[in-house]
Amino acid sequence: MNEDKNSATNYVVVDPGPSIEQDDIDLLELIRTLLQSWKLIVAITVISTGLAVTYGLLSPEVFVAKTLLAPVQEKKTSPSSAFSQFGGFAAMAGIPISSDSNTGQVIATLESRKFLTLFVNNNKLLPVLFEDLWNSEKQVWVLETDQEEPSPNDGYSVLKGAITIGNDMETGLITLSISWSDPEIAAQCANDLVKQLNEQLREQAIQDSQKRVGYLEEELAKTSLNDMREVLYNLLESEKQKAMLANVNEDFALEVIDPAVAPETREKPKRKLIVFLGGVGGGFLGIFAVFFLQFIEKLKSSGKEKTNTSHA
Repeated sequence: MNEDKNSATNYVVVDPGPSIEQDDIDLLELIRTLLQSWKLIVAITVISTGLAVTYGLLSPEVFVAKTLLAPVQEKKTSPSSAFSQFGGFAAMAGIPISSDSNTGQVIATLESRKFLTLFVNNNKLLPVLFEDLWNSEKQVWVLETDQEEPSPNDGYSVLKGAITIGNDMETGLITLSISWSDPEIAAQCANDLVKQLNEQLREQAIQDSQKRVGYLEEELAKTSLNDMREVLYNLLESEKQKAMLANVNEDFALEVIDPAVAPETREKPKRKLIVFLGGVGGGFLGIFAVFFLQFIEKLKSSGKEKTNTSHA
């Protein structure tokens, strides 16, 4: 009995969790706070939507013209056995052995500074690329003090930024896209780029073939070995066929599957989406502003209570 009396009794105190009623009260308080500040939320939403509408209307329109292209495959015109037997001689003459077109090299040429700068100069595109600085009536540049006229290098930078090239590795097809404010100019520029690229590569191929033909004819006149003369004849025939095909084939490097046409609808700005995002973002910003202001008020009230307690 004494041991029972002296033994300490232990009690376990369980802290009850938040009740459902308390959660309902907090939720009701949250809804009440939002309803009381609905004017602030609506005002911020309207302002945000108005800014989105203004941005959408003031943003310049951009149209995208696309042309679908296919790389032209070069046909084999010489016996592969002769080329493999005298491959070193063909390489010395500058004659490529591979018969497949180099798509990567064609795309690199299309994006190169040299090609695009030449395209800007040939088509006199500087007034088009810098239309905000060009007076079309007086045909003069309208420049500010210490401002220089746009150079072909500046034109290259602007044109390069407007070009997008996609290469489908499965089909091998190439998509050339031009983004510009004028749909007609975008389509014309896309088609002219392909045309100039084909002309430039075709002329270069003709010149190279003529040089190789001259070299092969000289070597053919020097040698008397039958095997060597047979190889030289094959190489000479191949180069003449290449030159002939280059002269008659306008689509030398890229074949136009679907030429670019002036797009009827703009690519951007997407005004409906901008206004929608502006309204939704404004609503969330308004709710955040309400909670933030309420948080500031609680900080101020708690500070006043501490001050009053310390004075008391």
